[in-house]
Amino acid sequence: MGIELVGPFRVPEGVKMTSAKYVEFMTDHSLPWYRRKNYAFRNKIIFMHDNAPSHAAKNTSASMAVMGLKGEKVMVWPPSSPDLNPIENLWSILKQKIYEGGRQFTSKQQLWEAILTSCKQIQAETVQKLPSSMDARLVICYQIRAPMLQC
Repeated sequence: MGIELVGPFRVPEGVKMTSAKYVEFMTDHSLPWYRRKNYAFRNKIIFMHDNAPSHAAKNTSASMAVMGLKGEKVMVWPPSSPDLNPIENLWSILKQKIYEGGRQFTSKQQLWEAILTSCKQIQAETVQKLPSSMDARLVICYQIRAPMLQC
């Protein structure tokens, strides 16, 4: 089975992403896609939350659990740890592609089109390497923190 990337998704203009809207989005879009996948794929996938308020709300966790997404199926990152969050590294790669050569955009639609184009340019292998690099990232963080802890 080949690697399949999901997204990007766009929040409609004027919609504030509250926990209720996030659960609605998951219910209407992400979960139907997820449920169409075979068992082997569903067994491997993890939904990653990045501590956005709509992800971290108690009613979001409860709703996700009702949908069958709990425990090891949902990864929650500690606050203020962007270096340890592979999705933050993916956003950085994406931003570099979008704004290559100092590109600027005059409309939201132009920016959205650049996002779609740039996402297609990111190789699946690049995305796969991000979580694979976690051990090395943790070692570096420990090496940076360890001298401070010896005070």
